[in-house]
Amino acid sequence: MNTVMTAVNKQLEEGQASRLFAVVHIMGKQFLVKAEDIVVVTGHWPPKLGESIRLEKVLVIGGRDFSLVGRPLLPLHQAYVDATVVEKTLSHTKIWFKTIPRGNFRRWKCRLPA
Repeated sequence: MNTVMTAVNKQLEEGQASRLFAVVHIMGKQFLVKAEDIVVVTGHWPPKLGESIRLEKVLVIGGRDFSLVGRPLLPLHQAYVDATVVEKTLSHTKIWFKTIPRGNFRRWKCRLPA
């Protein structure tokens, strides 16, 4: 394992690794991200606009010559993804739940802010 990590670190330091990608876990969903990608996260999320964040729940990191797969996550000292919040809506997703007691009637209605 150490030889693999040293080979990967050497490629990253020399700038030879191209087409890097990562699969990150954000708010219960998995996203495939690459450099300069935009990820849309729905619902209420605490970071503020322009804030730089570190995504530490990384499942997979890979490139053309290597892949690092976590079971289920890669350790924090091995992998993380830096990101910046570029846009944030004013409110979270509005959810209405209708039910009739002692009946078999349940309806979900969700709407994102306009």
